[in-house]
Amino acid sequence: MRNSIFSKLYSKKIFLFSFLFLIGIGITVSEIIDSSQDQIKGATLSQTQPNDQSPLGINLNGLGSASTQFPFIDYFKRAHPWFTSCQSQKTSDCRGVWDTKEAEKLDLDEQGWVKSLPKPEDPPRYTQAATTLFKDIPKDIPISGQYIVLYDGEGTLDYGLAAKKDSTLSKPGRDVITIDLSKSNGASVIISETDPNQTGNYIRNIRVIKQEDEARYQNGEQFNPIFLEKIKKFRSLRFMDWMQTNHSSQKEWKNRPTPADATYRRSGVPLEVMITLSNQIYAEPWFNIPHQATDEYIRNFAAMVKAELNPNLKVYVEFSNEVWNWNFKQTRYALEQGQARWGKDKQDAFRQWYGMRTAQMCEIWKREFGNQANRVICVISTQTNSGGAESKILDCPYWVNEGNKPCYQGMDAYAIAGYFSGSLGDLKNSSTVESWLNQGETGINQAFQQLNKGGLLPKDKDNLIDNYETFLYHAKVAKAKGLQLVAYEGGQHLVAHRKDPNKEEVTDFLIQLNRSPQMYNTYLQLLEDWKQAEGTVFMHFTDISIPTKYGSWGALESVYQPTSPKYKALEDFIDQNPCWWEGC
Repeated sequence: MRNSIFSKLYSKKIFLFSFLFLIGIGITVSEIIDSSQDQIKGATLSQTQPNDQSPLGINLNGLGSASTQFPFIDYFKRAHPWFTSCQSQKTSDCRGVWDTKEAEKLDLDEQGWVKSLPKPEDPPRYTQAATTLFKDIPKDIPISGQYIVLYDGEGTLDYGLAAKKDSTLSKPGRDVITIDLSKSNGASVIISETDPNQTGNYIRNIRVIKQEDEARYQNGEQFNPIFLEKIKKFRSLRFMDWMQTNHSSQKEWKNRPTPADATYRRSGVPLEVMITLSNQIYAEPWFNIPHQATDEYIRNFAAMVKAELNPNLKVYVEFSNEVWNWNFKQTRYALEQGQARWGKDKQDAFRQWYGMRTAQMCEIWKREFGNQANRVICVISTQTNSGGAESKILDCPYWVNEGNKPCYQGMDAYAIAGYFSGSLGDLKNSSTVESWLNQGETGINQAFQQLNKGGLLPKDKDNLIDNYETFLYHAKVAKAKGLQLVAYEGGQHLVAHRKDPNKEEVTDFLIQLNRSPQMYNTYLQLLEDWKQAEGTVFMHFTDISIPTKYGSWGALESVYQPTSPKYKALEDFIDQNPCWWEGC
């Protein structure tokens, strides 16, 4: 045992003899203490962490209403943004209206707290401001129970849907409520009165804490310990969804999310919180810089990371996310910016502008880190299944023609996705896949044969063999450019086609595949192929989420789920495959 009684006594005995000897040869007590403190500090920094040699990272799921991740002890941090409601006797035309659609008229402070409510003679229809928690959470997830609601200021909080206040246990600033999700979909928190004396002391700093976690909260803990346990083995945390990267409207540093924000669903999780989590589990953070971010934003972001992140940790930094995916506003923005710079006829301007901005971002980060620049891993990504398109991003000839160096120079990592689907969700394959639905284990076996080797569907691609060839292709690209190959996202990609007439049945089948024990070996093969292709860190997408018609992305379906075939495969691969690349 690392901390056995014997080893402690032995260490104390050795220290005493050493102490007397050093005094005897003239070394002072203060010098001994200083040296001892340095050794203790060094020992603390070198303690083995569960993710020390992990080759895998994880994407953290966003904080949407149906998220079953529950990362924070304060559940209000994932509350829905305020909406307007009318449940009083103020006027007869809106009595009992759940949402009057007047959120833009709310009187909010900089952090998003409601400063005032309309008077009876004021024009707005609404009389209350409301928010919800735990909407669309499956009833079998253990969220129901007693909660403590803490708040500052004067006024009245009411509760609805699955939440009920215990007036006998409540007092100003501290309500006790019971939430029973078996009775309703979600719980509501309603400000029915605030700042009644008009002194500016409005209700704010609302916190919703499980009763059993109140002591943890009072001791300064931020994160659900069960959540920490689930992510502790991953070497890196990609914060793309926590930062609300896709479609981000963030531009100026002064408007960034802050820890005092009423809810992190408003504009994303604050950088300070992401750094704290990274430090707490000793994981390398992977940040996605908003596509409209100014140079000042990027510089201040980098400065805060340098100042607050554990100096023994490296940091991955990526410009936005998938700036070639036309489902995202950042791609359209990149095209507009690129064509404004290089001409309306340049249809590939979005890729080259992305490459240029990535290079500029990296230069700012490296400069900000100075003599610690080797801690910054600058990531430049490409559209995985569009072979050849990466040259526009990496070589960026339009930018080079302006007298600059190619965009890949100065980068550290070249990122691709590592998804497999076997084309099970392709509309051309729907009739065959639907024939498997009612075949029980036989149908499941056929699906996994398709996922692993292919050969069973009219449109036949994206099986593990195809993926391995894709990995090898991009490994050559990375090697030619002197870059480390990483996977920014990866795992299964089983989603029914949106136009499939039997979409619900196919979705249920694909969810069944995700839960199948056979998914364990399929995941292990995917990761082994990645290793053989000489890829480095592989970021699974995602940690925790419930399966829906939009996909079964989570390694776990709930933070309270003990394990699953996918999650166990990730854990076992970490345990059996210490990271294999130089410097890891």
